[in-house]
Amino acid sequence: MSVRKHALLAVATAAVALGMTITPTASAAGQQQSGEVSAQASCNWPYVCFYKGSTKTGQFKDVTSGYQDLQGSRGATKVVNTRNDDAVLLRRASGGPLCILPNYTVDLRPYGTVTGIRILNTATC
Repeated sequence: MSVRKHALLAVATAAVALGMTITPTASAAGQQQSGEVSAQASCNWPYVCFYKGSTKTGQFKDVTSGYQDLQGSRGATKVVNTRNDDAVLLRRASGGPLCILPNYTVDLRPYGTVTGIRILNTATC
């Protein structure tokens, strides 16, 4: 197992232990669900995009030292992180932050209202 795969497995295991779920943009078989394909297709590198249903409500690309408020994307139902080397922290209205790894798409509905984003300058949270 490569170092990168081992690191991703360790991060995913820790996330599950903390009650968080992270969903890769592609399944283990290398195929994507149609909703993920269309969302990812409308979100170009190096952006992190938010969606309410199939409508893109915002995109962010700046690495920041603190959270940026989502404004129009507050309460988004999906996030797509197209960045290759940068993880994302999402601030939630209740509960702790949610970590999104590089090149991952996550259904946000189980996590409540997302109110802020912080793009990190690292591949892990």
